[in-house]
Amino acid sequence: MTDQEYLKTEYQKGTLIFHIQTKEDKLYCVECGSFHVIKKGFKERMFRTLPIGLKPVYLKARIQRLECKDCGLIRQERIRFAEEKKAIPVDWPAI
Repeated sequence: MTDQEYLKTEYQKGTLIFHIQTKEDKLYCVECGSFHVIKKGFKERMFRTLPIGLKPVYLKARIQRLECKDCGLIRQERIRFAEEKKAIPVDWPAI
């Protein structure tokens, strides 16, 4: 995960949440590969990862929406640590 940068850690009712986002210089167009992109908002997604001891651990990733200056496409960035179009529902505890 060398493309990601750590933002902060959150502790909620025995659960660890690490906030991450893609580094500015690693954002690129998923269609043409250009690095000439403009941020157009973001969504946050939760990914469950391995526990630390008995504590559940999640990654809360900020997924950028990008507009390409070269080809004009507007899409979300590609997340290298998650497979595309595969989702496993996360049973997020009520915090």
